[in-house]
Amino acid sequence: MSEKTFRPMLTYSDEAHHAVAPILKRVIQYFETDFTIGLTATDQRPDKKKLETVFGTYTSSLSLKDAMDKGIVARANVYRIETNIDLSKVRFNGKDYVNADLEKNIRVTSRNNLIVDVIKDYFVDGEAGKRQGVVFCVNVSHANEMAKLLNNSGISALSLSGQSRNPEEIIRKFKDKEVRFLCSCNMISEGWDYPELGLLVMARPTLSKVLYLQQIGRGLRKTDQKKNVIVIDVVDEYGAMVKACNMHTIFANPYYVPFGDITKTDYKSGDMITIDGFEERIEKITEVDINSFEDQYGDYLSQEQVAREYFVSTGTVTSWIKKGKIEPSVEYKFGSKSMYLFSPDAVEKYRRELEIKEHNDETIKEDFFEFMEERDYSLSYKMPFMLSLLKHLNSIGDAKIEDILEDYISFYRSRLDRGLQVDRKSCPYDDKMLKDKSAVKRNMLTNPFEKFERKRFLYYSKNLSIISMNHALYSKLTKEDFDRIKKQLRNDLKNYYKDMGGV
Repeated sequence: MSEKTFRPMLTYSDEAHHAVAPILKRVIQYFETDFTIGLTATDQRPDKKKLETVFGTYTSSLSLKDAMDKGIVARANVYRIETNIDLSKVRFNGKDYVNADLEKNIRVTSRNNLIVDVIKDYFVDGEAGKRQGVVFCVNVSHANEMAKLLNNSGISALSLSGQSRNPEEIIRKFKDKEVRFLCSCNMISEGWDYPELGLLVMARPTLSKVLYLQQIGRGLRKTDQKKNVIVIDVVDEYGAMVKACNMHTIFANPYYVPFGDITKTDYKSGDMITIDGFEERIEKITEVDINSFEDQYGDYLSQEQVAREYFVSTGTVTSWIKKGKIEPSVEYKFGSKSMYLFSPDAVEKYRRELEIKEHNDETIKEDFFEFMEERDYSLSYKMPFMLSLLKHLNSIGDAKIEDILEDYISFYRSRLDRGLQVDRKSCPYDDKMLKDKSAVKRNMLTNPFEKFERKRFLYYSKNLSIISMNHALYSKLTKEDFDRIKKQLRNDLKNYYKDMGGV
């Protein structure tokens, strides 16, 4: 579409918390509408981006607890499975656990068996035995293992992941009640609707409140038959600081009662809880820790995030820490290594002390040309990459990655075919690699693309297979600016190979 041919009066966006992602934001803002509605049950994002930049000022006064109290969504009854699995040394990246570490610790037979045992004890007979459920798992292998254990116990289950060959058939069997459980990995955390879902097993620890809320949201649809959802929280040992989300942290309820209504804090010993026809007498009320990682440090920045904020490398931030130029607000140790976090106040304090200017949409054009003027070419990658990108940019600043890749490879293939030096000796682009498009693509996305992405000049959408120029930058560049960029890149490319003694 080369130009805007119509002006809709209204646009509508479901799952609106995604709207501030760079590419989706541009799609929405492409249409010049008189009115835009965004709908989402989770208006918070892990990256803290504000929805106001797309939808304007808004208020979200209805909490999940309020929605339950008003009968808008199903109520939640919670059972906790407390394990002795130690996650205190599992690394995290400032937002969530590192999945590779998590897998090593979570894929423990005893932990999985605990989950199956609870389902066998409470959800086989009577009305409880009719509830269908989802087990949220760490990865594909974990989902497969959980499905196998449930089936071996006589409880029908299927694994559902991005690797499933027939996901539609799996979901059909579930909705037709041919199976009772789906063991899911990154498939139905949001946007999936099955109102009858009555049991959620939170077997994947997460520090992200947004992800946790999206997952429990799958079971909160209220129907004439279903008034409540049962959530089984699997609670591991997290150490002093990095505590995962669970229902009690989400609802700030410090009192745990097996199968208790998560919104109630006034249970007394001797009270009866009735669910699905079975009754449980409250014998003990347990106090639980409701301080999650996100509640304590959700707005803190990691080393990587600070580096991006300051337009420097992560190595530079690490060096500053070692030299005492900046002091982390929080140090979290896992094994012999440490993760450092910086409070927003600390980030601004060191910005002033180090005289680092603020980088935002207003400065992005200036930032881009300053970056280009640095001419930091340890290898030639940036120049043919950017020339290929600019050649294929469409009218809204997007380019298909396959088109960029084809020209990028052609540049180096041409040099090779002409008997010229491809690049410096450290460049891996020999005849064999240039025939492997996937290998070149991985290399291109690591370097040079990542150099531009770190400074928020470019974005990559894997799902859409496009590389996109930051909308704020693209909208500020004139035809003369694009000509200037291309001229510099061509001259720099010529000089780069001339200095190498080549053509």
